Amino acid sequence: MVLVVCNALDDVTRMERRITTDSPAASRKVFLMAQALRLAGVRPVVLSLGRGRADGSGDAFAAKVCRVGGVPTIYAPFSHRRGLSELLSLLGLLKPLRRLARHPRRAVIFYNRIPAYLPLLRAASRLGYRSVLDLEDGEVTAGRSLKERLARIVPAQFDRHCRDGALLACSALEAMTTVRPVHCYYGTAVGDVDVPRWQTDRITCLMSGTLAPDTGAPLLIEAIRRLRTRQPDWAAALCFEVTGKGESLAAFEQLAAEPGLPRVRVHGRTSDARYLEILRGCEIGLALKPVGGALADTTFPSKVIEFAGSGLLVLSTDISDVRRLLGEGARYLERNDPELLIERLAAIATDREAAARCARLGRQTAERHCAPSRAGEDLRQFLFGETA
Repeated sequence: MVLVVCNALDDVTRMERRITTDSPAASRKVFLMAQALRLAGVRPVVLSLGRGRADGSGDAFAAKVCRVGGVPTIYAPFSHRRGLSELLSLLGLLKPLRRLARHPRRAVIFYNRIPAYLPLLRAASRLGYRSVLDLEDGEVTAGRSLKERLARIVPAQFDRHCRDGALLACSALEAMTTVRPVHCYYGTAVGDVDVPRWQTDRITCLMSGTLAPDTGAPLLIEAIRRLRTRQPDWAAALCFEVTGKGESLAAFEQLAAEPGLPRVRVHGRTSDARYLEILRGCEIGLALKPVGGALADTTFPSKVIEFAGSGLLVLSTDISDVRRLLGEGARYLERNDPELLIERLAAIATDREAAARCARLGRQTAERHCAPSRAGEDLRQFLFGETA
Protein backbone atom coordinates (compact mmCIF):
# COMPACT_ATOMS: atom_id res chain seq x y z
CA MET A 1 0.00 0.00 0.00
CA VAL A 2 1.21 3.51 -0.86
CA LEU A 3 -0.19 6.69 0.67
CA VAL A 4 0.27 9.91 -1.29
CA VAL A 5 0.19 12.94 1.03
CA CYS A 6 -0.67 16.02 -0.99
CA ASN A 7 -3.18 18.80 -1.57
CA ALA A 8 -4.75 17.36 -4.70
CA LEU A 9 -8.39 18.17 -5.34
CA ASP A 10 -11.06 16.75 -7.60
CA ASP A 11 -13.52 19.17 -9.18
CA VAL A 12 -16.46 18.21 -6.94
CA THR A 13 -14.54 18.77 -3.70
CA ARG A 14 -12.92 21.95 -5.00
CA MET A 15 -16.29 23.48 -5.80
CA GLU A 16 -17.92 22.21 -2.59
CA ARG A 17 -15.21 23.88 -0.53
CA ARG A 18 -15.02 27.02 -2.73
CA ILE A 19 -11.28 26.64 -3.26
CA THR A 20 -9.73 28.86 -5.94
CA THR A 21 -6.01 28.66 -5.09
CA ASP A 22 -5.34 25.04 -6.06
CA SER A 23 -3.04 23.70 -8.79
CA PRO A 24 -4.94 21.62 -11.38
CA ALA A 25 -1.68 20.33 -12.90
CA ALA A 26 -0.45 19.09 -9.52
CA SER A 27 -3.79 17.41 -8.82
CA ARG A 28 -3.76 15.64 -12.19
CA LYS A 29 -0.20 14.43 -11.64
CA VAL A 30 -1.04 13.01 -8.21
CA PHE A 31 -4.18 11.16 -9.27
CA LEU A 32 -2.53 9.80 -12.41
CA MET A 33 0.43 8.62 -10.30
CA ALA A 34 -1.98 6.78 -8.00
CA GLN A 35 -3.72 5.16 -10.97
CA ALA A 36 -0.33 4.06 -12.38
CA LEU A 37 0.55 2.47 -9.04
CA ARG A 38 -2.72 0.57 -9.10
CA LEU A 39 -1.88 -0.80 -12.56
CA ALA A 40 1.38 -2.13 -11.06
CA GLY A 41 -0.50 -4.07 -8.41
CA VAL A 42 -0.01 -1.57 -5.58
CA ARG A 43 -2.92 -0.28 -3.51
CA PRO A 44 -2.78 3.55 -3.55
CA VAL A 45 -4.60 5.87 -1.15
CA VAL A 46 -4.50 9.65 -1.58
CA LEU A 47 -4.40 11.64 1.67
CA SER A 48 -5.22 15.23 0.73
CA LEU A 49 -5.28 18.34 2.87
CA GLY A 50 -8.19 19.42 0.68
CA ARG A 51 -7.45 23.04 1.42
CA GLY A 52 -7.06 26.44 -0.15
CA ARG A 53 -6.77 30.00 1.06
CA ALA A 54 -9.35 30.66 3.80
CA ASP A 55 -11.77 33.43 2.78
CA GLY A 56 -12.60 34.41 6.38
CA SER A 57 -16.26 33.35 6.14
CA GLY A 58 -15.90 30.69 8.84
CA ASP A 59 -17.63 28.01 6.76
CA ALA A 60 -16.38 24.54 7.68
CA PHE A 61 -16.27 21.21 5.85
CA ALA A 62 -15.93 17.81 7.49
CA ALA A 63 -13.43 15.16 6.52
CA LYS A 64 -14.47 13.30 3.41
CA VAL A 65 -13.78 9.92 1.80
CA CYS A 66 -14.44 9.31 -1.88
CA ARG A 67 -12.93 7.79 -5.02
CA VAL A 68 -11.24 9.91 -7.66
CA GLY A 69 -10.56 8.04 -10.89
CA GLY A 70 -11.08 4.84 -8.94
CA VAL A 71 -8.48 5.79 -6.30
CA PRO A 72 -9.55 5.95 -2.60
CA THR A 73 -9.10 9.54 -1.48
CA ILE A 74 -9.32 10.89 2.07
CA TYR A 75 -9.73 14.65 2.48
CA ALA A 76 -8.87 16.36 5.75
CA PRO A 77 -11.47 18.71 7.24
CA PHE A 78 -11.21 22.32 6.08
CA SER A 79 -12.42 25.63 7.46
CA HIS A 80 -12.55 29.07 5.90
CA ARG A 81 -11.70 30.53 9.31
CA ARG A 82 -8.07 31.63 9.31
CA GLY A 83 -5.98 29.95 11.97
CA LEU A 84 -8.39 27.06 12.36
CA SER A 85 -7.79 26.30 8.67
CA GLU A 86 -4.07 25.77 9.27
CA LEU A 87 -4.63 23.76 12.48
CA LEU A 88 -6.99 21.35 10.72
CA SER A 89 -4.43 20.83 7.96
CA LEU A 90 -1.71 20.05 10.50
CA LEU A 91 -3.77 17.45 12.37
CA GLY A 92 -6.56 16.31 10.07
CA LEU A 93 -4.78 13.38 8.40
CA LEU A 94 -3.03 11.85 11.42
CA LYS A 95 -5.90 9.48 12.20
CA PRO A 96 -6.09 7.84 8.74
CA LEU A 97 -2.28 7.63 8.66
CA ARG A 98 -2.33 5.65 11.92
CA ARG A 99 -5.27 3.49 10.86
CA LEU A 100 -3.65 2.52 7.56
CA ALA A 101 -0.36 1.66 9.29
CA ARG A 102 -1.74 -1.84 9.93
CA HIS A 103 -0.86 -2.82 6.37
CA PRO A 104 2.30 -4.99 6.50
CA ARG A 105 3.96 -3.41 3.45
CA ARG A 106 3.43 0.32 3.48
CA ALA A 107 5.01 3.45 2.07
CA VAL A 108 4.12 7.12 2.08
CA ILE A 109 5.00 9.69 -0.58
CA PHE A 110 5.08 13.35 0.46
CA TYR A 111 4.25 15.63 -2.47
CA ASN A 112 6.74 18.48 -1.99
CA ARG A 113 8.19 19.78 1.28
CA ILE A 114 5.17 21.47 2.86
CA PRO A 115 5.18 22.69 6.50
CA ALA A 116 1.65 21.33 7.03
CA TYR A 117 2.98 17.80 6.46
CA LEU A 118 5.46 17.90 9.35
CA PRO A 119 3.26 16.09 11.92
CA LEU A 120 2.53 13.39 9.32
CA LEU A 121 6.21 13.16 8.44
CA ARG A 122 7.22 12.45 12.03
CA ALA A 123 4.28 10.11 12.61
CA ALA A 124 5.10 8.11 9.47
CA SER A 125 8.63 7.54 10.76
CA ARG A 126 7.37 6.28 14.12
CA LEU A 127 4.77 4.03 12.48
CA GLY A 128 7.29 2.25 10.29
CA TYR A 129 6.29 3.58 6.88
CA ARG A 130 8.83 3.70 4.09
CA SER A 131 8.98 7.48 3.55
CA VAL A 132 9.67 8.99 0.14
CA LEU A 133 9.85 12.64 -0.90
CA ASP A 134 8.27 13.71 -4.19
CA LEU A 135 10.17 16.92 -4.93
CA GLU A 136 8.40 18.97 -7.58
CA ASP A 137 9.96 22.39 -7.04
CA GLY A 138 13.16 23.79 -5.62
CA GLU A 139 12.79 26.30 -2.81
CA VAL A 140 14.49 29.69 -3.00
CA THR A 141 15.54 30.64 0.55
CA ALA A 142 18.41 33.07 0.18
CA GLY A 143 17.03 35.78 2.47
CA ARG A 144 17.57 36.35 6.19
CA SER A 145 14.05 37.13 7.36
CA LEU A 146 12.47 34.93 10.03
CA LYS A 147 10.08 33.46 7.46
CA GLU A 148 12.93 32.59 5.10
CA ARG A 149 15.00 31.10 7.91
CA LEU A 150 12.07 28.91 8.93
CA ALA A 151 11.67 27.92 5.29
CA ARG A 152 15.15 26.42 5.41
CA ILE A 153 14.23 24.27 8.41
CA VAL A 154 11.38 22.51 6.60
CA PRO A 155 13.49 21.01 3.76
CA ALA A 156 16.00 19.79 6.32
CA GLN A 157 13.26 17.94 8.21
CA PHE A 158 12.05 16.20 5.06
CA ASP A 159 15.59 15.30 4.05
CA ARG A 160 16.10 13.80 7.49
CA HIS A 161 12.89 11.74 7.70
CA CYS A 162 12.39 10.67 4.06
CA ARG A 163 15.04 7.99 4.36
CA ASP A 164 13.85 5.75 1.55
CA GLY A 165 14.34 7.94 -1.50
CA ALA A 166 13.15 10.90 -3.50
CA LEU A 167 11.11 11.21 -6.68
CA LEU A 168 12.31 14.22 -8.64
CA ALA A 169 10.35 16.30 -11.13
CA CYS A 170 13.63 16.89 -13.02
CA SER A 171 17.27 15.85 -12.74
CA ALA A 172 18.52 19.25 -11.48
CA LEU A 173 16.55 18.79 -8.26
CA GLU A 174 19.01 16.12 -7.16
CA ALA A 175 21.23 18.95 -5.95
CA MET A 176 18.40 20.33 -3.78
CA THR A 177 17.96 17.32 -1.49
CA THR A 178 20.29 15.00 0.38
CA VAL A 179 17.81 12.11 0.14
CA ARG A 180 19.07 9.10 -1.78
CA PRO A 181 18.36 7.18 -3.92
CA VAL A 182 16.54 9.37 -6.43
CA HIS A 183 14.32 8.65 -9.41
CA CYS A 184 13.09 11.17 -12.00
CA TYR A 185 9.33 10.85 -12.28
CA TYR A 186 7.94 13.06 -15.05
CA GLY A 187 4.34 11.93 -14.84
CA THR A 188 2.16 9.63 -16.95
CA ALA A 189 1.30 10.00 -20.62
CA VAL A 190 -2.42 9.49 -21.06
CA GLY A 191 -4.78 10.90 -23.62
CA ASP A 192 -7.15 10.24 -26.48
CA VAL A 193 -4.57 9.80 -29.24
CA ASP A 194 -7.22 8.81 -31.80
CA VAL A 195 -8.51 12.38 -32.05
CA PRO A 196 -7.91 13.53 -35.66
CA ARG A 197 -5.52 16.47 -35.89
CA TRP A 198 -4.00 18.51 -38.71
CA GLN A 199 -7.09 17.70 -40.78
CA THR A 200 -8.38 21.25 -41.33
CA ASP A 201 -6.93 24.61 -42.28
CA ARG A 202 -7.00 25.78 -38.67
CA ILE A 203 -4.10 25.22 -36.26
CA THR A 204 -5.14 25.59 -32.63
CA CYS A 205 -2.60 26.24 -29.87
CA LEU A 206 -3.26 25.66 -26.18
CA MET A 207 -1.83 27.80 -23.38
CA SER A 208 -2.94 26.42 -20.02
CA GLY A 209 -2.25 26.52 -16.30
CA THR A 210 -0.91 29.50 -14.40
CA LEU A 211 -0.93 32.57 -16.65
CA ALA A 212 1.92 34.72 -15.40
CA PRO A 213 5.40 36.02 -16.30
CA ASP A 214 7.12 32.98 -14.77
CA THR A 215 5.19 30.69 -17.13
CA GLY A 216 5.90 32.75 -20.25
CA ALA A 217 2.51 34.40 -20.69
CA PRO A 218 3.97 37.83 -21.68
CA LEU A 219 6.07 36.13 -24.37
CA LEU A 220 2.96 34.71 -26.02
CA ILE A 221 0.98 37.94 -25.61
CA GLU A 222 3.70 39.96 -27.34
CA ALA A 223 4.00 37.42 -30.17
CA ILE A 224 0.25 37.56 -30.80
CA ARG A 225 0.29 41.37 -30.81
CA ARG A 226 3.10 41.43 -33.39
CA LEU A 227 1.33 38.89 -35.58
CA ARG A 228 -1.85 40.98 -35.52
CA THR A 229 0.12 44.03 -36.55
CA ARG A 230 1.98 42.31 -39.42
CA GLN A 231 -0.84 39.98 -40.54
CA PRO A 232 1.22 37.33 -42.37
CA ASP A 233 -0.98 35.02 -44.45
CA TRP A 234 -0.03 31.89 -42.49
CA ALA A 235 -1.10 33.43 -39.16
CA ALA A 236 -4.73 33.65 -40.23
CA ALA A 237 -5.03 29.90 -39.65
CA LEU A 238 -3.83 30.16 -36.03
CA CYS A 239 -6.14 30.15 -33.04
CA PHE A 240 -5.05 30.31 -29.40
CA GLU A 241 -7.08 28.67 -26.64
CA VAL A 242 -6.19 29.97 -23.17
CA THR A 243 -7.25 28.24 -19.96
CA GLY A 244 -6.25 28.81 -16.34
CA LYS A 245 -5.79 31.74 -14.04
CA GLY A 246 -3.12 34.20 -12.96
CA GLU A 247 -2.01 37.80 -13.24
CA SER A 248 -1.78 37.65 -17.06
CA LEU A 249 -5.37 36.45 -17.51
CA ALA A 250 -6.67 40.02 -17.98
CA ALA A 251 -4.17 40.67 -20.78
CA PHE A 252 -5.35 37.56 -22.62
CA GLU A 253 -8.97 38.60 -22.11
CA GLN A 254 -8.13 41.96 -23.67
CA LEU A 255 -6.57 40.21 -26.67
CA ALA A 256 -9.69 38.07 -27.01
CA ALA A 257 -11.94 41.14 -26.99
CA GLU A 258 -9.92 42.96 -29.65
CA PRO A 259 -10.46 42.26 -33.36
CA GLY A 260 -7.72 40.72 -35.45
CA LEU A 261 -6.00 37.51 -36.41
CA PRO A 262 -4.83 35.17 -34.99
CA ARG A 263 -7.91 34.55 -32.87
CA VAL A 264 -7.70 34.23 -29.09
CA ARG A 265 -10.31 32.46 -26.97
CA VAL A 266 -10.05 32.69 -23.19
CA HIS A 267 -11.81 30.19 -20.95
CA GLY A 268 -10.31 31.00 -17.53
CA ARG A 269 -10.39 28.27 -14.92
CA THR A 270 -12.34 25.27 -16.22
CA SER A 271 -13.45 21.90 -14.92
CA ASP A 272 -11.25 18.93 -15.77
CA ALA A 273 -13.87 17.66 -18.22
CA ARG A 274 -14.07 20.99 -20.04
CA TYR A 275 -10.27 21.30 -20.12
CA LEU A 276 -9.95 17.87 -21.75
CA GLU A 277 -12.58 18.86 -24.29
CA ILE A 278 -10.57 21.95 -25.22
CA LEU A 279 -7.32 19.98 -25.34
CA ARG A 280 -8.84 17.48 -27.79
CA GLY A 281 -9.48 20.33 -30.24
CA CYS A 282 -5.86 21.53 -30.33
CA GLU A 283 -2.84 20.70 -32.45
CA ILE A 284 -0.10 22.48 -30.46
CA GLY A 285 0.60 22.56 -26.73
CA LEU A 286 2.61 25.55 -25.47
CA ALA A 287 5.01 25.31 -22.51
CA LEU A 288 6.80 28.65 -22.26
CA LYS A 289 8.45 28.93 -18.82
CA PRO A 290 11.31 31.38 -19.42
CA VAL A 291 14.77 30.16 -20.31
CA GLY A 292 17.06 31.17 -17.46
CA GLY A 293 14.10 31.98 -15.20
CA ALA A 294 13.57 30.90 -11.60
CA LEU A 295 11.71 27.79 -12.76
CA ALA A 296 13.96 26.90 -15.69
CA ASP A 297 15.97 24.16 -13.99
CA THR A 298 14.27 23.50 -10.67
CA THR A 299 10.98 22.15 -11.97
CA PHE A 300 9.61 20.26 -14.96
CA PRO A 301 6.61 21.46 -16.99
CA SER A 302 4.49 18.33 -16.58
CA LYS A 303 2.07 19.64 -19.18
CA VAL A 304 4.54 18.61 -21.92
CA ILE A 305 3.86 14.96 -21.00
CA GLU A 306 0.14 15.62 -21.05
CA PHE A 307 0.39 17.36 -24.43
CA ALA A 308 2.69 14.80 -26.04
CA GLY A 309 0.72 11.85 -24.65
CA SER A 310 -2.46 13.33 -26.12
CA GLY A 311 -0.89 13.69 -29.57
CA LEU A 312 -0.30 17.44 -29.55
CA LEU A 313 2.88 18.93 -30.95
CA VAL A 314 4.84 20.29 -27.97
CA LEU A 315 6.30 23.77 -28.49
CA SER A 316 8.42 24.38 -25.41
CA THR A 317 11.18 26.58 -24.15
CA ASP A 318 14.42 24.62 -23.89
CA ILE A 319 14.44 24.24 -20.12
CA SER A 320 14.80 21.53 -17.49
CA ASP A 321 14.63 17.96 -18.84
CA VAL A 322 12.21 18.60 -21.72
CA ARG A 323 14.73 18.02 -24.51
CA ARG A 324 16.34 15.19 -22.55
CA LEU A 325 12.99 13.42 -22.43
CA LEU A 326 11.30 14.27 -25.75
CA GLY A 327 14.36 14.82 -27.95
CA GLU A 328 13.29 15.40 -31.55
CA GLY A 329 9.65 14.84 -30.59
CA ALA A 330 9.11 18.52 -29.79
CA ARG A 331 9.94 22.01 -31.09
CA TYR A 332 11.99 24.32 -28.87
CA LEU A 333 12.68 27.97 -28.08
CA GLU A 334 16.29 28.50 -27.04
CA ARG A 335 15.63 32.03 -25.77
CA ASN A 336 12.75 34.16 -24.52
CA ASP A 337 12.16 36.00 -27.78
CA PRO A 338 8.75 36.70 -29.34
CA GLU A 339 10.42 36.80 -32.76
CA LEU A 340 11.73 33.28 -32.24
CA LEU A 341 8.28 32.12 -31.13
CA ILE A 342 6.80 33.64 -34.30
CA GLU A 343 9.49 31.90 -36.35
CA ARG A 344 8.67 28.52 -34.80
CA LEU A 345 4.93 29.03 -35.36
CA ALA A 346 5.56 30.01 -38.98
CA ALA A 347 7.60 26.86 -39.57
CA ILE A 348 4.78 24.74 -38.16
CA ALA A 349 2.04 26.51 -40.14
CA THR A 350 3.92 26.29 -43.45
CA ASP A 351 4.93 22.63 -43.09
CA ARG A 352 2.09 20.80 -41.43
CA GLU A 353 3.32 17.37 -42.48
CA ALA A 354 6.62 17.88 -40.67
CA ALA A 355 4.74 19.21 -37.63
CA ALA A 356 2.44 16.17 -37.60
CA ARG A 357 5.44 13.83 -37.83
CA CYS A 358 7.09 15.61 -34.91
CA ALA A 359 3.89 15.30 -32.87
CA ARG A 360 3.70 11.55 -33.58
CA LEU A 361 7.33 11.12 -32.53
CA GLY A 362 6.65 13.07 -29.35
CA ARG A 363 3.67 10.87 -28.52
CA GLN A 364 5.66 7.69 -29.12
CA THR A 365 8.54 8.98 -26.99
CA ALA A 366 6.23 10.05 -24.15
CA GLU A 367 4.48 6.69 -24.20
CA ARG A 368 7.78 4.80 -24.21
CA HIS A 369 9.00 6.55 -21.07
CA CYS A 370 5.78 7.55 -19.31
CA ALA A 371 2.98 5.14 -20.23
CA PRO A 372 0.92 4.40 -17.08
CA SER A 373 1.99 0.75 -16.97
CA ARG A 374 5.67 1.66 -17.34
CA ALA A 375 5.46 4.54 -14.86
CA GLY A 376 3.62 2.41 -12.31
CA GLU A 377 6.08 -0.47 -12.51
CA ASP A 378 9.04 1.92 -12.23
CA LEU A 379 7.46 3.45 -9.12
CA ARG A 380 6.76 0.05 -7.62
CA GLN A 381 10.36 -1.03 -8.04
CA PHE A 382 11.67 2.24 -6.64
CA LEU A 383 9.39 2.13 -3.59
CA PHE A 384 9.68 -1.55 -2.72
CA GLY A 385 12.64 -2.88 -4.73
CA GLU A 386 10.63 -5.60 -6.43
CA THR A 387 8.81 -6.37 -9.66
CA ALA A 388 5.27 -7.56 -10.16
